[in-house]
Amino acid sequence: MPAYQVVLYLFLVFFALHLAVETIVSVLNARYLHARRAAIPEALRQAYSAETHERSIAYALARSRFGHVDRAVSALFTFFFLFSSFIMGLDLVAAHLALGELTDSVLVLVLFVLTTAAVSLPLELYATFRLEARFGFNKTTAGTFWLDKLKGLFLLLVLGVPFLYALLALILWTGPLWWLWAGLFVIGFQFLIMVLFPGFIAPLFNRFTPLQEGDLKTQLEALARACGFAVRGISVVDGSRRSAHSNAYFTGLGRWRRIALFDTLIAQLSVPQLVAVLAHEIGHYKRKHILKMLALSAALTLAGCYVLSLLLYWHPIYQAFSVGTPTEAKGLVILALTAGHCTFWMGPLLNRLLRRHEYEADAYAAAHAGGPEPMASALLKIYAENLAAPAPHPLYSAYHYSHPTLLERIEALRSAPPSSPPYSPQRHGEHREQQAG
Repeated sequence: MPAYQVVLYLFLVFFALHLAVETIVSVLNARYLHARRAAIPEALRQAYSAETHERSIAYALARSRFGHVDRAVSALFTFFFLFSSFIMGLDLVAAHLALGELTDSVLVLVLFVLTTAAVSLPLELYATFRLEARFGFNKTTAGTFWLDKLKGLFLLLVLGVPFLYALLALILWTGPLWWLWAGLFVIGFQFLIMVLFPGFIAPLFNRFTPLQEGDLKTQLEALARACGFAVRGISVVDGSRRSAHSNAYFTGLGRWRRIALFDTLIAQLSVPQLVAVLAHEIGHYKRKHILKMLALSAALTLAGCYVLSLLLYWHPIYQAFSVGTPTEAKGLVILALTAGHCTFWMGPLLNRLLRRHEYEADAYAAAHAGGPEPMASALLKIYAENLAAPAPHPLYSAYHYSHPTLLERIEALRSAPPSSPPYSPQRHGEHREQQAG
């Protein structure tokens, strides 16, 4: 059997397997949730009323139905892109303009990115303005939605195009070890984005305002000091302008880290609960999860670039999809369309590691923010407010979730041995009274 046929059949097998696995776990999860929609687990009854539990199941089922449509559309367009003359057409458009080898390759990749974005747009519009709106989450106006798209296009031109020029130049001009230089460049670019994100990228999409003086700011800063965690400030993000979903995260690196709290999260949680959420995030740093994931990401990037170097000029791949002679741009487009279907099995393995990190960060919060109950009650509130299904099918959770389920996290928190935290709201209050005295 010719090598190109082996490539084609292997891709079709992986593609079918990927689609089958995702469909099966989604169907299993929908049936699992539907069968349990009438019974609220005992551990959740303080946060999940009968109405909230029913709405969380309805939301999960609606997203499951939408997922089936999304997978079908994605599969159809993947086949169209790979087995029509689409890739050759992109290459012919660039060749016709004849702007130079490097610019022609960049143009092919930019046109591919814009095309895939256009294809996904109708489903994105439906998800935002129909699905999310039906359950009361969407706050995005049409003007904000389209302005965000223009800002994304701006970032593509300002950051994405120079990135593609540099990457392709390394592939073309650095010899047999181009994969190593390209990998190091990609790692460096990712680091640059992390540096630029808090000051230049995030403010394009959200307004960041300093957290007002008060008990919340005082206790968050006290926790950070007690944990030896330096931050430059605490900001409130106007997340409610786009969605009722809530979140919290850190921006920046090293001593320039800043705490970012969504205004929706501040509205939903009490001060002790917000302190516990911050302790959880600090736990990720203290347990070196960020460094571990950066190291893993760098290793995977280098490995991916090496595999790319083996495949980029391999003729059977181009013959399998009838796209003519090998070129850098066509090769990158083909691999962008096929790689995810061949590596989907890695997702659950990564989720397993990330879930362990979440347990460790929860344990850190319990040990450093007044015991397990503030974090447990915060999780209950966050999941209920976001209509998150508290107990999905175990296979669905293992395949899709980077976090343990709500029930798993609550059980782990409440079964952990007690510890004496270096900080608690009560101790902090006593310390303030002594200072005042």
